[in-house]
Amino acid sequence: MDSGAALSTKGIAARRTRRGPHTRKRILDASLHLFSERGFARTTVRDIAREAGITDAGIFYHFESKRDLLEALVEERGIVAGLQQLQRVSADLPLQETLLWMARGAINIMDENRDFLRLIMMEGLGGDDSALEQYHHLVDLWENALTAALQRYAEKGELSRNAPETMARQVIYLILMAFQDTLLGRHVSPKATPGERREALTEFASETLKRLLPNPPGTP
Repeated sequence: MDSGAALSTKGIAARRTRRGPHTRKRILDASLHLFSERGFARTTVRDIAREAGITDAGIFYHFESKRDLLEALVEERGIVAGLQQLQRVSADLPLQETLLWMARGAINIMDENRDFLRLIMMEGLGGDDSALEQYHHLVDLWENALTAALQRYAEKGELSRNAPETMARQVIYLILMAFQDTLLGRHVSPKATPGERREALTEFASETLKRLLPNPPGTP
């Protein structure tokens, strides 16, 4: 191969490399828009390709299936990484402060992804297996993170040994139901800013957690 041909081949490869991440992002953006607008089951690969301005083959070059696309949206929106980060919390602070910090973190993650999570919940309630799988995956990650943190307090004697798993589920139900209410415009105005929504949810969680937690050692 002469030097001109080699340079040409390298140029094509470089353009493909540059276009790859950009095309992938276009596909994911188009998928999120169409899934949110039409629903996961009612959106076809051809619809996504048309929205992204590429061919069906272009979709399958990056993703094996619609299910693969949904998994990628969950991963790349930072939800999984955010929930996994919560699992690293130590037991250095008072229990109430730690739980409130974790609650605030979960509320921020959920509100940043409210349209996507609305999609997962609605499609899951409609019986879509892919959406249900992702819902279970995300809530399981959250529950595992809370349970791991609470177990550290149980080891310090601040909770009974059988409390962490039950309390983790109670905290999740508390925050998840309050979040669903905001999706439906209940208790928090649909016109509220993201900051106002998050502050209202955090305030509610804080007041409720005080009633849920046992009294600190040394208090009546």
